[in-house]
Amino acid sequence: MIKKLLKIAILKAVQLVEWFEYRHLQLNPSDPTKKIINTVAVNTDIQVMSDTTWVGVGDIHITQPFTEWIVETESGKKICAADQHILFTDTLQQVFIDELEIGDYIYTKDGAERVVKIIKNSNKYSMFDLTVNHPNHRFYTNDILSHNTVTSSIFIAWYVCFHFDRNAMVVANKLATTTEIVDKIKTVLQNLPFFMKPGIVNSAVTSMKFDNGNRLYSQATTKTAAIGFTIHLLYADEFAHIHPNFLEPFYRSIYPTLSSSKISRMIISSTPNGMNLFYHIYQGALTKSNAYNPIRVDWWEVPGRDEEWKKREIANLGNEELFNQEYGNQFLASSRLLLSSQTLQFLNRISKNYTWVEMDDFLDYPDFSTHLTWHPEYTPTSRAVKNDQIVFVLDIGDGVGRDYSVINIFKLEVQSQVGIRAVRDWNDESSFFRLRQIGIFHSNNTSVEEVAKVLEILVFQVFHHENCSVVLEINFKGNIIVEKLSKNRNYFPELFLHTKHSISNDTMKIGVKLQKDNKESYSRELRSLIHQKRIIITEKKTVDELTAFGLNAQGRYESQTGHDDIAMTCVDLVPFFSSTDFHEMVENIYDNISYQDKGVIAQKINSDINNSDDMMSFYRIIKDM
Repeated sequence: MIKKLLKIAILKAVQLVEWFEYRHLQLNPSDPTKKIINTVAVNTDIQVMSDTTWVGVGDIHITQPFTEWIVETESGKKICAADQHILFTDTLQQVFIDELEIGDYIYTKDGAERVVKIIKNSNKYSMFDLTVNHPNHRFYTNDILSHNTVTSSIFIAWYVCFHFDRNAMVVANKLATTTEIVDKIKTVLQNLPFFMKPGIVNSAVTSMKFDNGNRLYSQATTKTAAIGFTIHLLYADEFAHIHPNFLEPFYRSIYPTLSSSKISRMIISSTPNGMNLFYHIYQGALTKSNAYNPIRVDWWEVPGRDEEWKKREIANLGNEELFNQEYGNQFLASSRLLLSSQTLQFLNRISKNYTWVEMDDFLDYPDFSTHLTWHPEYTPTSRAVKNDQIVFVLDIGDGVGRDYSVINIFKLEVQSQVGIRAVRDWNDESSFFRLRQIGIFHSNNTSVEEVAKVLEILVFQVFHHENCSVVLEINFKGNIIVEKLSKNRNYFPELFLHTKHSISNDTMKIGVKLQKDNKESYSRELRSLIHQKRIIITEKKTVDELTAFGLNAQGRYESQTGHDDIAMTCVDLVPFFSSTDFHEMVENIYDNISYQDKGVIAQKINSDINNSDDMMSFYRIIKDM
């Protein structure tokens, strides 16, 4: 009891001292511009713990007195802070203290914990605010994860300094967020050298006016936010988390104002939040069907984040689903996607934007040959390509602007020596070879007859037809492709892969016919082949489609977001690996691979024989040799 009374007396004394010290200042807790009273620059190596690593402290700020809020978790962790202090939910979404309710979960050093107590005191004290030198601006306070904001404030500060007669606006899902961003912009401006600072004519909580004619506004997003203003720079923070009732009406109201000016720009930043307007704008930027420039920052690009960090975060969050929601930049639930986040990470790292190559063989067909692009490190005009073992995989569209026609082009090659040693289950030497993507034809306005002409030129002119195999999905107009190629004097039926068109049918026919009973099994096998690096995907659009390829509500594999024509060619490629065509291709190039690669394969085979008690496996190997 005495200890409690002593604590109350000390706090009252602190309040009295602060009241006397700040008596000449015009304080206003609702005005973010008056939040910081004093700043102490940190010149020594002071660090605080974040959820990723230890991070350096740049500045320590002393704030004006704020009403004290106390939040306590089920394990007894407690934090005292202002009402607008930012914490994080169990999914690492930002939340202000005054928005929390009993029963909510917040992120702590030991993972997500339930809030059991929230107290709003009548006391007001100065508080400390840290600037941390890390992109995520997060740090632990009493083992509870807290936040400081910089985001795009530096860019906007640059904009208002070095332009004239422009209007910049900041919008977000909450007014407190916009005012905090404006406050950070003001902090940046205050710390600039005097010769770089524009004169400030007027400074309010949500706006500023400068002597160079620039204005800065901020608003919470509503259906009619920013109507009536001429806006030259609009920054929308956490765009995907704006209330769905406001998001599209707001965008419809503001975009015509922006597009009417040639100098207007819009910046959108957000973590994904399902398949809303943000998703459609981002996908349009990826496909270059709109004027936005996509910028993506993945978790593995942040220094200090590796697989060990990922495992720790998954354990803290509770499951990989929550990790991918916050860190994985995934618009869809990862449990429904075909490929794992680790595989997608690898594919994104090696993917390239393919380029068009001028080729003499296509000079007479300029209208549709522009849809044919190649890996930037592959030269289809070289004479050496005649020796390449090539697999073409076709998915035919209608050619009238809907589904795409795709010719996916793969080259057979031996796996890397590391990959050879990593192979666990193998049947013969062909198990140590893979198919690497090198080119693609992708168009939704090219007729089936024109697609057939592209394929004919590729097979019989660019490459050597005896070194080619065509995997054709026979579901839609595939017979037209066969008919057109059969008229070439060098055509032979074995050019096309033959498969069983159903499980009950033993007859081998031209093409791959996807049915309900084999599409799912092919899709699962594709996942395994990509994971084992037996299929190497290198083209950006292909990776994008595979990123969204997964189970729909009916349990069937397809795109969860849009077109999946390229992804389906990868599914169609699966039966090629179990065909005689694949084994024959391997035989064609086996003698030409390097002596070192042959040695590693032989060493792998001999090692597995020596370590196996299965005499039938030994017999099979000897028989196949």
